[in-house]
Amino acid sequence: MDFSFLGLVTQHASEMDFAFRSLVDTIIRYSQLSISMLRITNVTEDSFHVSLEARITKTGLASAGITAMTVKLCGPSGHFGNVTLPAVTTQRNGTDVVVTNQLVEIIDQKALKAFIQPLIRDGVMLSLRDGQTAIAAFGIGPRDIVYEKDIFLPGVNGPAISFHAASFIPSAPPGVAESPTTASLAGVTHSATTASVLSTSSGNTVSVTFQVVNPSPLEISFGTCSFDIQDHQGKLLAELKGRLDIRRGQFEVTFRGTVNKAAMAMLAADMREAARSRGRAGKNTGHCPQVRLVGKRCPGAGWCDETIKGLDVPLQNAEGLFRALGVDDGIVSP
Repeated sequence: MDFSFLGLVTQHASEMDFAFRSLVDTIIRYSQLSISMLRITNVTEDSFHVSLEARITKTGLASAGITAMTVKLCGPSGHFGNVTLPAVTTQRNGTDVVVTNQLVEIIDQKALKAFIQPLIRDGVMLSLRDGQTAIAAFGIGPRDIVYEKDIFLPGVNGPAISFHAASFIPSAPPGVAESPTTASLAGVTHSATTASVLSTSSGNTVSVTFQVVNPSPLEISFGTCSFDIQDHQGKLLAELKGRLDIRRGQFEVTFRGTVNKAAMAMLAADMREAARSRGRAGKNTGHCPQVRLVGKRCPGAGWCDETIKGLDVPLQNAEGLFRALGVDDGIVSP
């Protein structure tokens, strides 16, 4: 070993260069990027805004500076947009990456739909591609690299939707604001006012609140959308309309529209009879009437419209909806 001053300097430089190359290799090959929030808002035919909360881990024992980079957003059908990630300094215990309300121009609508639609269901792989950036560490650099990562995003799983509450909306005299009479999840005490509402066509106008459970990191604002409540054979039970903003975790949405009380009453009786038959047989007899929430229209953007039209999920606690609307007070949940 050369113990001269020049030799020691050369050896130190070589060791630092080896450590730097190892750190760069760790970041490129072994680091992990996890996304805890992906929010899509202000959707149009040609663009949307994205906010992102992510964390990069397993970047090695030493800190490194990574410059800002623009990455391609790719799904199962390819490149659909670009997003710029901010400059960060990696930390041993993980580093936060935050993007706030950034405009994304849609490169390919088909590729975007192929990304969003499975994300509404069971999940999808998001691939970051061609991130041109530079890394500096140990007093070395910056050196140019290409950063790319594959990130699996768990899906919304439907989502799971259950009935929570309903309100009758009686017709008000001209110049008088409507004042809904709320029918809660626990049931309804039918007042004279409510009874008169139920017996008239105007009483078919309702406000319905659903509870939604979203286990994924996706948050997306679809805007005002239209939905049908249908039975298992596709018979129309209600037409609803309202703003759908999917958020993380559990949240509520409220829609307004009209209901077919006669069809609901028939389905409620069918569900009750199926439950009784199952009870007598001691097993599932195969006939299982269901209630479903079906997406019909989202006029904000074509790719959103197609996504909403793919929504077709069971409505949980349908018996609570029937009771709240007074179409069947004796229904047994199948």
